[in-house]
Amino acid sequence: MFNLEDSIKKWLADFQRQRAFDEGKLQEMEQHLRDHVEDLVQQGASEKEAFEQAVASFGEVPRVAKEEFRTIKRKPSIKTFLFTTMLNNYFKTSLRSMMKTPLSSFINVFGLAVAIGACMVVYAFIDFDLSIDRFHENKDELFLSTHYVNREGVEECYGNAPAPLGAMLKADFSSIKNVARIYDGVAVVKQEENVFHESLRYVDPEFLSMFTFPLKWGVAQSLHGVNNVILSEETAKKYFGEENPVGQQLKIIVSQGIHKVFNVSGVAKPFPKARIIDFSILLHIENLDVLNPTYAANDWAEMLNATFIQVDDPSTLDVIKQKMGRYKQYQNEVESDWPITSFDFVNLADLHLASDEIKNGISYDASDEARIGLPVIALFILALACLNYLNIAIVSAARRLKEIGMRKVIGASKGLIVFQFLSENLFMTALAGGIGFLLAALIFLPWFSTFTDISSDFNLLDPNMWTFLLVILIGTGIVSGMYPAFYIARFQVIKIFRGTVKFGKKNLATKIFLTVQLVLTCVGIGFAVMYAQNSRYQAHRKWGYNEKQLLYAQLQNGEDFDRLSAMMAQHTDVLEMAGSKDHLAKKRATKIVRLSDQEFEVAELNVGANYAATTGLEVTEGRFFKENYESDQTSIVVNELFLKNLDLNDPLNQQVKIDSTSYQIVGVVKDFYFRSFYSPRRPTIFTLADASDFEFITLKIKDGSQVDSYHELQAAWSALFPETPFNGGFQRDAATWLRFYQDLGKQQRFTRAIAIIFIILASLGLYGLIQLNITGRLREFSIRKTLGADVKS
Repeated sequence: MFNLEDSIKKWLADFQRQRAFDEGKLQEMEQHLRDHVEDLVQQGASEKEAFEQAVASFGEVPRVAKEEFRTIKRKPSIKTFLFTTMLNNYFKTSLRSMMKTPLSSFINVFGLAVAIGACMVVYAFIDFDLSIDRFHENKDELFLSTHYVNREGVEECYGNAPAPLGAMLKADFSSIKNVARIYDGVAVVKQEENVFHESLRYVDPEFLSMFTFPLKWGVAQSLHGVNNVILSEETAKKYFGEENPVGQQLKIIVSQGIHKVFNVSGVAKPFPKARIIDFSILLHIENLDVLNPTYAANDWAEMLNATFIQVDDPSTLDVIKQKMGRYKQYQNEVESDWPITSFDFVNLADLHLASDEIKNGISYDASDEARIGLPVIALFILALACLNYLNIAIVSAARRLKEIGMRKVIGASKGLIVFQFLSENLFMTALAGGIGFLLAALIFLPWFSTFTDISSDFNLLDPNMWTFLLVILIGTGIVSGMYPAFYIARFQVIKIFRGTVKFGKKNLATKIFLTVQLVLTCVGIGFAVMYAQNSRYQAHRKWGYNEKQLLYAQLQNGEDFDRLSAMMAQHTDVLEMAGSKDHLAKKRATKIVRLSDQEFEVAELNVGANYAATTGLEVTEGRFFKENYESDQTSIVVNELFLKNLDLNDPLNQQVKIDSTSYQIVGVVKDFYFRSFYSPRRPTIFTLADASDFEFITLKIKDGSQVDSYHELQAAWSALFPETPFNGGFQRDAATWLRFYQDLGKQQRFTRAIAIIFIILASLGLYGLIQLNITGRLREFSIRKTLGADVKS
């Protein structure tokens, strides 16, 4: 324990030994030291601090004093002690204030917790979006080859690639380490009694060394064998359950008479959720020669789904692009309808961001609207919660006026009052942050994961997440508490004790905050209601044809159509029937139409003569195709958008060229949606298909009999094609439309949830506004009661 007298004596004795001063000089120094210490103590310093500063003023500190100083420095200073005590006092004051006004405290904490929870969900979404395909070890070295085609004066980017491109790049450029070509197909896969339609991905064997897909069983090098396949874990479980399938066999049937038996040589570990590229069944690309007889590896008109290259130094890509001019020549000589203007490369790590702009390539569903919209919604909720807190905090100050006045009377400065209320606000924000994190982890994120593919778990070891949360807490605490703190700190003591403090009635800033709060509330609720109404409108929009009465099934050839149509014609519920090579929402081709000196890219549907009558496509001019009408082999029917784009006012009998053949327009149908309402309508032509090329059967069913007819179609299929799994269903559930309506349902639930959050926060905010109004008019209400007004009045 520090003793001032002993310390002074030790210091003087040590000083005397070092300097040998006389007695009079020592007494003078002692008196000077004591006076200095006494002055410092009166200024608020402790005896230890005063002794230390007084001795230091002599310019040279003896050894004994230095040891004493070390002891002093090792113990907390009075400033640290007082600061800690002050924060502890603020913490207790804040806690007591929250307990005295539980409803206001609940509004503040709950509102901020919901807002912080929403921000954490947005962080999880953005973190997931930025991590897509980042798990690949070679991500910075992998690039997708893309090319540009000029369409009506617009450069459009395509992600597919000519078949010979990959091999030629590898041969011509030493800087390219590896090349992986990708071709996607579909087939029937059979293993004993298990028969399913599956997606096949034909790749070069280097695929597994370029991309990071570790195997659960087997070895990646086995893909070099043309008779081997590697399965995803999900596909392996579908056919073999939980057992190791390596060494087992699968039969892949592409069409009647085209099949091959493969050995399972590997099974991949579960894929990370944050990915664009994956596979169900992986096999050597040389199998295309067997399973796709029309495939020609050296034909520049043959297009693959993607070609990836791996380079050690990405800076060499500019040199590679400059030397790819002759590739354009090869492509454009054999495919004049698709003249390539230039080649480019997209890094794998950036592919998901650019996929919306790349046609016919590997795509990703997340859009820029989601990347922008979700943060805006979260900030909107956060701003509303902060405004709620701000207004309620001003009201809460009315209950603490005497406390504020007493603090000012005993010497608290305006800065200390501001610091006190900011500290209390940060404590409340920290409490809200903890609750918000739990809400996000246990409720918001698992619920949001039902709409997207993002993970429903936070990585608790992620330092970026904790940094983000800390920034949100500090930022929210300061933003929401800054104005109330300054507003409260400026109250004058005299007005406080006289009871003349006015709350918000004449304060311009308060009026602005209240106005902004009401505007945000109305905008938020209005946005949510409008979005919900739009989703309801989308759910009842017309497709442009009669989809509700249609069933379809995908076939292997025209013979299958003849057999199935003959059996289904016996059912009285079948009103119309048509065959086609392409089908709405399932398959279409792309053609180049030439009119005069102009070229236009259009969609093509190759269909039978009865297709319009069956599907309900409305013919507005001319006619549709006729059965056994030979001239219709060179006739086309177009949609209205085709006429608009080609600026044709009198289309009937107009001649256009397709693949150097002249076609005559014989009819016009109303515009229709091919995929979904989110996909723009395209100029479309219908051409007459040969019956031997039919790949689809479309049935128009009597209204109300769709379900029974669907079961009859399945039964007929099983009887005719027992070894082939049924591939068909309701037109309304056709691939992209089913996804559209599923997404629409998710959007409706999401917007309803956002609307509920806005309404809750708005209700809490309105409570704060009413409180603020009442607090500023307490005297008025008291006078009214004194004059006889009852509670109802």
